[in-house]
Amino acid sequence: MARYRRKPEIIEAVKITRTITIETASGSLTGNPGDYLITDKYGEQYPCDARKFEQTYERVKDGKDVTTFIKKALRKVKRKSKEFFVKSQG
Repeated sequence: MARYRRKPEIIEAVKITRTITIETASGSLTGNPGDYLITDKYGEQYPCDARKFEQTYERVKDGKDVTTFIKKALRKVKRKSKEFFVKSQG
């Protein structure tokens, strides 16, 4: 799950792909496809309109992004395999 920052608060959020209804202390809240499901630092979850979310939060780049990690790992494997192949040919 990607992490986002709202000064000075950091939350976790995921983009919603289908309509959901969340029961909160404030009552039932509905999230629609394209909105975000936010999990705050207390573990409370609630949907947030995509436009409001994108105006309020900025992405935290903390190295925990799985896609970035996988791409870095694959580049390293590719580089090491090229080095090995060149050494074994010479």
